[in-house]
Amino acid sequence: MREDIDILDSKISRLKVEYEQYFLRILKREPVRLREEIDRMVLRYSSVPITNTALKFRFSSIVSRYNSYKQYWARTIRAINEGTYRKRPETGGAEVAPCNQDSRPLSAEARHGAPQGLDGDDRLKKTYHEFIDARKACGEPTRGISFERFKRAIEDQRRRLLEKGGVKDVDLRVRTKDGKVRVALIPLGTDNKKY
Repeated sequence: MREDIDILDSKISRLKVEYEQYFLRILKREPVRLREEIDRMVLRYSSVPITNTALKFRFSSIVSRYNSYKQYWARTIRAINEGTYRKRPETGGAEVAPCNQDSRPLSAEARHGAPQGLDGDDRLKKTYHEFIDARKACGEPTRGISFERFKRAIEDQRRRLLEKGGVKDVDLRVRTKDGKVRVALIPLGTDNKKY
């Protein structure tokens, strides 16, 4: 069992290298065979009870790492297919930006903590365009997300926050976490300070 887990770990490392080579166009084809082999190994050992706690923890860690690699690979392949994939100029490595960021403030004013509010369509349009750009960069679909639909959703969320009381307005931020893009509504107190 220990040897098999070592083999699984080394195969996942090799697969990671092959995917990076595929994204850099060194390999012509996606390494599907090796990936299927690893999937079979993971499936086989997932159904086998592991009594050794250290081995069980190691196997779980390896599988967890493999699953996050698979999500990254799927996101990168989607970006390649949509034409939003680019290489980092410094290293030549792959990048689907800004999906590696935890948070993107809306504007310079937002970075300095100035109250934003939702006054006028200009501000909402700016947020909408940042949201769409971030979704494209992360390989998320943007079809069907019209400005009117976006505006209605934001105004509904804002109204619910204001109905709770003690909130004067909200600050909007486009946030990216784990490859998912969202617009966060941050409550502002009655004195225009964030909670």
